[in-house]
Amino acid sequence: MRSFCLFIFCLLGTALIYAQGILGNSGQRLYDKGQEYLRRHNNEKAESCFLKSIKEAPQNIDAYTALSTLYCSQAQYAKAAGIFESAAQACPKCTHAFALPLATALCRAQQFDRAGEVLARWQKPAVLNPRIKQQYEQLRANIQFGKYAMAARHTDTPRNMGPMINSRYDEYFPSVSRDDSTLVFTRKTNGVDEDFYSARRDSCGGWFTARDMGTPPNSPQQEGAQMLSADGHYLFFMRCGNRSLNGWEAGGCDLYFSYTEKEGWSQPVPFGATINTPGYEGMPSLSSDNKELFFVSEREGGYGGKDIYVSRFADGLWQVPENLGPEINTPYDETAPFISPDNKTLYFTSNGHPGLGGNDVFFSRRRPGDKWEQPQNPGYPFNTAFDEVSACISSDGKKAYLASDRSGGEGGMDLYEVTLPEEARAEPFTYVHGVVYDSLDNTRVTYAQLEWLDAATGEPVYHYQSNRGDGSYMGAIALSRKYVLHTYRAGFLDRNDTLEFTQTNNLYPDTLNIALLPRDYRPPLYDTMILKVYFAKSTVAGSDSDKVLLQHLATPYIGREYTQYFINGYTDDSGSPVINDDLSFARARGVADWLREIGVPDEQIHVQGWADANPAAPNDSEPNRYLNRRVEVTLRKP
Repeated sequence: MRSFCLFIFCLLGTALIYAQGILGNSGQRLYDKGQEYLRRHNNEKAESCFLKSIKEAPQNIDAYTALSTLYCSQAQYAKAAGIFESAAQACPKCTHAFALPLATALCRAQQFDRAGEVLARWQKPAVLNPRIKQQYEQLRANIQFGKYAMAARHTDTPRNMGPMINSRYDEYFPSVSRDDSTLVFTRKTNGVDEDFYSARRDSCGGWFTARDMGTPPNSPQQEGAQMLSADGHYLFFMRCGNRSLNGWEAGGCDLYFSYTEKEGWSQPVPFGATINTPGYEGMPSLSSDNKELFFVSEREGGYGGKDIYVSRFADGLWQVPENLGPEINTPYDETAPFISPDNKTLYFTSNGHPGLGGNDVFFSRRRPGDKWEQPQNPGYPFNTAFDEVSACISSDGKKAYLASDRSGGEGGMDLYEVTLPEEARAEPFTYVHGVVYDSLDNTRVTYAQLEWLDAATGEPVYHYQSNRGDGSYMGAIALSRKYVLHTYRAGFLDRNDTLEFTQTNNLYPDTLNIALLPRDYRPPLYDTMILKVYFAKSTVAGSDSDKVLLQHLATPYIGREYTQYFINGYTDDSGSPVINDDLSFARARGVADWLREIGVPDEQIHVQGWADANPAAPNDSEPNRYLNRRVEVTLRKP
């Protein structure tokens, strides 16, 4: 709102020169008195004085300008437009100077056809001041979009969150917990002090009264624009009013974070010089995999005003921030980024993209190669001619919490709930959480890496890490896609799982606990005799049916770690020791060849001939000798 008033004032600079020398004493006194009331924030009496000044001196352009600016600051755009029209009639020479302010006020009053007519009648100079040209082109785009938005299907109407959340002060920058039970936001009291407040849902789905979050994270400085990580362990925010001894290490507004401790939130820690500069940094949003930090900065090299940047966490450090580029940023202000848990849909606020006037909320999709699509405006009445300055999305992706100064609120900027249009929603996803633990002693494993790969292509999709405190993790996973979850950590054996999620469970996330084995682990092994092969006298060839049976039994264990086969050959006592020894080895080698034919590696096969040792029956008859002419196959496995 303040920027809009400044814009109106600058546009009227040309008109003000015609005001000199035309005021009577009475008109001047009334005008001066109105300005004094403005300084005292008595807007009602200031309005009365300006109206009387105009009545006393109809050509008092100063009074018209002051009154229209007052109406604009109160979002009474239709009244402001009427004053601009009256001023143009009172001062025909000023008509040209009032054209852009009048068209702008009509646009903000949602009188888009009239605004377009005024702009079309404006005698635009052949060479425009670059700043005025910029404002002119933006106004044209806003009028065109406004006509489209008012004729298009309207979105859900935002609902004020009521006096438990909102107050006579400003409330903005909402963020909501994953389970939608806790709302954290910024409140500016007395127009100066910004602090965090939080509220919890009651059993009926409403909200308990919002309370100051206390210290930390609040302090005598200004804290604002916060966001909670999905797992609830981290709070990222902006702190303003920073000072440093050498004058350059801390800027006016910088990024900080706190993490949960047993007693509550830790003392806030500033990000390093890679993120923070002596300029403005604020309004952070962390991706659901904790690998990307989106924020707002006025650092050099941007596109103008405030721009949105992203820093990626790699090699244990936050990397140099990158500007999101001209698809997102404009010569005006882009602020309040919110990256959806799908890591593809970015919501943000802008007064540079075509909208309904002032700040609107937009959304954009990420394309391959970290390119962003042209931002889209959700439309009316999600956005209005008033200022929508920030939004966050519920964990199910269907609802937005919105900050707006639209009329009908509790006072100033208020928080609203609204159902998101289908086209503005993120890709369907579900939350997955659990702990990583040692499967032998059940202790938690910290810093374990959870890499989610596309099962079809092997492409990395997500990367999470178990928490350094309790070994827990939480991630947002897109639905209806097969993944290979590769979990690894120094000192443990890697683990691979194939997973797919088909339903959204965001309020009550899917539980996926992951057990890891220490790298030096050796499982207990068990021996099982799986087959006995019997032979006719003096033969070394087993039957085909025995061969098929053995290969059938062994196939499921091909490639399994720790698997071993022990092939032991035996004879009866009818031959000499030398013959029996050779015969028992020959029979065992023949059976071992059956295993090799199906791919069992040599290192897993152990062959031994035992001649007539360990008889299974007395060698006193042919049926008993047949039982002794055998090969026993023993499988050793975990």
